[in-house]
Parts: sequence; structure tokens; C-alpha cells
Amino acid sequence: MLAIKVDIRGLDAVQKNLARISDELKRGQAIGAALNKTAQQAKAEVNRAIVERYAIKASEVRNSVYLRSARAKTNQLEAVIEIFGSPTKRGRSMNVVRFLAAVQAAGRAVKTRGARVNKKALAALGGQLGFRFLRSGGMKKIAGAFLGNKGRTVFQRIGPGRLPIEPVQMIGVSQMFSSRAIRSRVMAKIHADLPVQVRRAVNMVLARSR
Repeated sequence: MLAIKVDIRGLDAVQKNLARISDELKRGQAIGAALNKTAQQAKAEVNRAIVERYAIKASEVRNSVYLRSARAKTNQLEAVIEIFGSPTKRGRSMNVVRFLAAVQAAGRAVKTRGARVNKKALAALGGQLGFRFLRSGGMKKIAGAFLGNKGRTVFQRIGPGRLPIEPVQMIGVSQMFSSRAIRSRVMAKIHADLPVQVRRAVNMVLARSR
């Protein structure tokens, strides 16, 4: 699990806007509102960025991300986005069954995640399972991979015998976020959105005080 912390430190434009509110309690309310709105938008951006790059369901990303909101009443003026490895909130990776794109059955391909399966791609699998990890990438195969656990898990044999076997893991949602392109995209949105949300929250608090 990794965490993105959204706060107001080090941003001059933010501090200047907050200085417009003299009452400390009301200033805290503005900060909390701005932080939470920014964090909500960043959480949505995490989901969009990962789904655009990786062949993973949006629901699987959403269920792997948790937002701890700022609370002005308890002086917790920091919003935290926690990104876990998988929807179970445990571990750092997911079984590759979530990326299973094609299974060959009785000489034909059975699509499992909406992947495009043509004759050339099917032939390249050579009777093995087909996986699609990147949204823009083609199908990949993992030598010796097979379905077990009633089709819920992909395993691979370790050694020449039938046993032992081990589940085949893929990188987790937190690791997907850690890629430079995705992390930079989300952090850029936070830095762009926070001053805007602070200004709006300050204006709202001042309007209510009139």
C-alpha cells in the first residue's frame, strides 16, 4: 500500500487565499473542504489513468483505492489517498487471472475480458492461455500457465513434475500507480486543482459570513 497526502504546505498562492479569513475555525473549514474536493478529484484521476494504461476493470481500481478525508472539527487538515495492491486491500499484486484475455477450448478462442482475438493471435498462443496486460498491447502467454481453483486462479508448475505449483502474480494497483507517467499525471492534477479549490472554499466561507 502507498499513500498520497494532500495538504497545503509550501503553496504561496494557497496561503495568500487562506489569509483572507481571519477566523481560525472558519479557515480550517475552508481548508478541509478544499482538501477533500481536491483529493476526490485526484482519486478519480488515479482510476482513469490506470484504466487507460492497463487492461484492468475500473471497478477493480476503484475498490483498491481508499480516501481518508480531512476533518476540520478534529483539526485533521490532511486528506490521504491510500492505494492498495488489489481490491482485497491486502498484498501488493493480483493473480494474472484478472488479465486473462483468451482461453482455447475445442480449437476455438473464448474471450474473457473483451480482448480482440484473431486467428493470428490465437495461433501465436500455441494452445496456451492468452493474457492482455496493457490496454494498447497485444496478447501475451506465460509458459506452462494453467487455470485452477475452479477457474479463479492461474497457476504455474515449478519444476518438471506435476507438483509443486504456485499462483502467477501480476503487479498490483499500487505498483501501477507508481509508474512515472501515471504518478506524474495525478500529482500534476493535485497541484493544479488545490489552489482553485482553496479559492472557491475561501470565497464560500466569506460569502456565508456576510
